[in-house]
Amino acid sequence: MYAKLAAVALLATSALAGHTINFSSNCPSAVVQIPGHGNYGTGSYTFDGDVNGGIASAGQNCDINGTNCISVEFTLNNGYSTGDITLIPPHAYSGVASFTMTPGGSSATCDNPNCGPNNAFYQPEDYSSQRYDSDSSGNSGININIQC
Repeated sequence: MYAKLAAVALLATSALAGHTINFSSNCPSAVVQIPGHGNYGTGSYTFDGDVNGGIASAGQNCDINGTNCISVEFTLNNGYSTGDITLIPPHAYSGVASFTMTPGGSSATCDNPNCGPNNAFYQPEDYSSQRYDSDSSGNSGININIQC
């Protein structure tokens, strides 16, 4: 009986887990694309379940995929999350980008077009700028800021 109650309580707790994305920017064109959830502007958003392949971009004139702009790519999964700044073409430096994974605190900042390779991707196979965070609570998130 107690085992069943504990299992129900555990399932209810895990169902409440959410992944929060805080995105701020002063750029005229700023968008965060969340596959399976839609496209959003700046703000704070919480999603139940995993967020895979998100991308936040900002600059003077970004398209929905961040073309011509600096972008932060991220995945927020229960237990394990990752993020990076990308300048792989067609992305391009358009302002200072930074992010911090929560709750672990892994972070990166790109404050000039030559900030990599430890802070931004320039080539698809260079993983030195990738940041990883583990979180057993299931409430991982990311704070993203891009300034023009």
